[in-house]
Amino acid sequence: MTLLSRASLLALCAMAGACTNACTNERVVADLPVPAYTLSEVSYAASNRDLRVVIHGNPFGMDPQTFGPLVTANMQNRISGVRTNFTTTPNQTARPDYRVVLAFNPAETTLNSYLCSGQPLRTSPPGGPIVVQGAFCRGGGTLSSATGWLDRPQGPNDPDFRSLISDMTFALFPARRADLDGCSGGPDC
Repeated sequence: MTLLSRASLLALCAMAGACTNACTNERVVADLPVPAYTLSEVSYAASNRDLRVVIHGNPFGMDPQTFGPLVTANMQNRISGVRTNFTTTPNQTARPDYRVVLAFNPAETTLNSYLCSGQPLRTSPPGGPIVVQGAFCRGGGTLSSATGWLDRPQGPNDPDFRSLISDMTFALFPARRADLDGCSGGPDC
């Protein structure tokens, strides 16, 4: 490779990276699910039924009865092969041991595993960047968890906010565990 073509390639990579960073405002990182996590249990917990969603915090200061449905509307159809209804007001079809917990802007450093404990969780007042921590819970234990960020929220109808919630949901319900695929957590996983 010549010096000129190497420089051109590096410049192209730098421009692509700048565009990628400028084109998105949200990101989500999923934790490795616990060994007990299986898609068959997700199906048992959520298939063709309501799945309770517990929301802590409100990054926009909206009425909770308005904010909850706005969040759950962006969670629908994000579990591979499982049809469920995410809701903050579940009916009798919901399995009581299972829930999704989302904490918007926790006021203190919080382990994702704490989300399932049922303990109170303080959150920061509305405004500024959003940090959301999420967990899929069975009883008081965490089956899977993820953390997401939105640097420049433009409001509850912001496409980036909707993507954040959608991507968080997808991350909480992986189709399979990466550690069972022989993946050691490296960059190619």
